[in-house]
Amino acid sequence: MNFTYDAYADLLHVIGKSGYTITDYHNYQNTENPCILRHDIDYSIERAVKFAKMEKELGAASTYFVLVSSDFYNIFSRNVRNRIQELIGYGHEIGLHFDETVYEKCKGWEDMIGHILAEKELLEQTCQRRISVVSMHRPSKEILEKELKIPGMINSYSKEFFQNFKYVSDSRMKWREDVMKYVKEKQYPRMQILTHAFWYKEQACGIKERLKDFLEEAKKDRYQILEENFTGLSDIL
Repeated sequence: MNFTYDAYADLLHVIGKSGYTITDYHNYQNTENPCILRHDIDYSIERAVKFAKMEKELGAASTYFVLVSSDFYNIFSRNVRNRIQELIGYGHEIGLHFDETVYEKCKGWEDMIGHILAEKELLEQTCQRRISVVSMHRPSKEILEKELKIPGMINSYSKEFFQNFKYVSDSRMKWREDVMKYVKEKQYPRMQILTHAFWYKEQACGIKERLKDFLEEAKKDRYQILEENFTGLSDIL
């Protein structure tokens, strides 16, 4: 499967044609063959918004997981807050994307849960709505095996969603399993599909080109931010 918007649109079409119902972490039990669409926003919230708009136009609703500890975007900046509201406006749910490696001095699982709940509150402040689902960013074997129970939150890596559903992912711009074949042949009754909007664009290309594009976009973003905060920038640069 190519990493293009058209290829993803084809996947959504086949999901529906094969008899799956696109649903979420709250309502999946109401359908016989649920398919949960999930997106982790690791690097670019702008690309996530573009992806979310496309899904809206195709009649699909997903869960977008926001990385509070991201080095690439600030959830309290006006721009990112506005982008999050766009995601919500397109009919998608916002979840917390949690990076355990941020907390190197964590004293145990209860301490880890406390950090998750603290990040949840921060995300709720900027979203102005309740956050009730969490996904782990590059989860360790230990956190996957622990089956963390987080008060008031659904863990997308719990056994229910990680074992009782067929979980497939496009991490590092690579499908390790043939997701299109699985869906076409309806090999599994329940699916959880993780995609990263960061990897998708109009035209197909390799991971090297995608990363180079991101670096070039970053230059433009930096210039725009400077221009908004530095009077007479164009006279200097």
